[in-house]
Amino acid sequence: MGETLTDEQARERLARFEAVLAGLVDEQERTAAELERLRAAGRTRTATYQQLAGRKLALRTAASLFEAQGLL
Repeated sequence: MGETLTDEQARERLARFEAVLAGLVDEQERTAAELERLRAAGRTRTATYQQLAGRKLALRTAASLFEAQGLL
Protein backbone atom coordinates (compact mmCIF):
# COMPACT_ATOMS: atom_id res chain seq x y z
CA MET A 1 0.00 0.00 0.00
CA GLY A 2 2.94 2.33 0.55
CA GLU A 3 4.01 2.29 -3.10
CA THR A 4 3.80 5.39 -5.26
CA LEU A 5 1.34 5.11 -8.12
CA THR A 6 1.82 6.53 -11.57
CA ASP A 7 -0.87 8.91 -12.82
CA GLU A 8 -2.28 6.13 -15.00
CA GLN A 9 -2.36 3.68 -12.10
CA ALA A 10 -4.04 6.29 -9.91
CA ARG A 11 -6.71 6.92 -12.59
CA GLU A 12 -7.33 3.18 -12.97
CA ARG A 13 -7.58 2.74 -9.23
CA LEU A 14 -10.02 5.65 -8.96
CA ALA A 15 -12.12 4.13 -11.76
CA ARG A 16 -12.27 0.83 -9.86
CA PHE A 17 -13.32 2.62 -6.66
CA GLU A 18 -16.02 4.47 -8.57
CA ALA A 19 -17.26 1.22 -10.10
CA VAL A 20 -17.50 -0.35 -6.64
CA LEU A 21 -19.40 2.68 -5.35
CA ALA A 22 -21.80 2.61 -8.31
CA GLY A 23 -22.38 -1.10 -7.76
CA LEU A 24 -23.05 -0.49 -4.08
CA VAL A 25 -25.62 2.20 -4.82
CA ASP A 26 -27.25 0.02 -7.48
CA GLU A 27 -27.47 -2.96 -5.15
CA GLN A 28 -28.96 -0.77 -2.41
CA GLU A 29 -31.69 0.35 -4.82
CA ARG A 30 -32.43 -3.18 -6.04
CA THR A 31 -32.52 -4.54 -2.49
CA ALA A 32 -34.86 -1.79 -1.31
CA ALA A 33 -37.18 -2.42 -4.28
CA GLU A 34 -37.27 -6.17 -3.61
CA LEU A 35 -37.97 -5.59 0.09
CA GLU A 36 -40.83 -3.27 -0.84
CA ARG A 37 -42.23 -5.86 -3.25
CA LEU A 38 -42.13 -8.55 -0.55
CA ARG A 39 -43.62 -6.14 2.01
CA ALA A 40 -46.50 -5.34 -0.34
CA ALA A 41 -47.12 -9.08 -0.77
CA GLY A 42 -47.23 -9.54 3.01
CA ARG A 43 -44.09 -11.69 2.98
CA THR A 44 -42.12 -9.95 5.73
CA ARG A 45 -41.65 -13.13 7.75
CA THR A 46 -40.00 -15.14 4.98
CA ALA A 47 -36.35 -16.15 5.01
CA THR A 48 -35.82 -14.22 1.78
CA TYR A 49 -37.15 -11.03 3.33
CA GLN A 50 -34.99 -11.48 6.42
CA GLN A 51 -31.89 -12.14 4.31
CA LEU A 52 -32.55 -9.08 2.19
CA ALA A 53 -33.13 -6.95 5.28
CA GLY A 54 -29.74 -8.10 6.60
CA ARG A 55 -28.14 -7.37 3.23
CA LYS A 56 -29.72 -3.91 3.22
CA LEU A 57 -28.15 -3.22 6.61
CA ALA A 58 -24.73 -4.42 5.42
CA LEU A 59 -24.98 -2.24 2.31
CA ARG A 60 -26.01 0.73 4.43
CA THR A 61 -22.98 0.21 6.66
CA ALA A 62 -20.68 0.10 3.64
CA ALA A 63 -22.29 3.21 2.16
CA SER A 64 -21.80 5.07 5.44
CA LEU A 65 -18.03 4.61 5.07
CA PHE A 66 -18.17 6.38 1.71
CA GLU A 67 -20.47 9.07 3.14
CA ALA A 68 -18.08 9.73 6.01
CA GLN A 69 -15.43 10.63 3.45
CA GLY A 70 -17.81 12.83 1.42
CA LEU A 71 -17.91 10.39 -1.48
CA LEU A 72 -21.64 9.79 -1.47
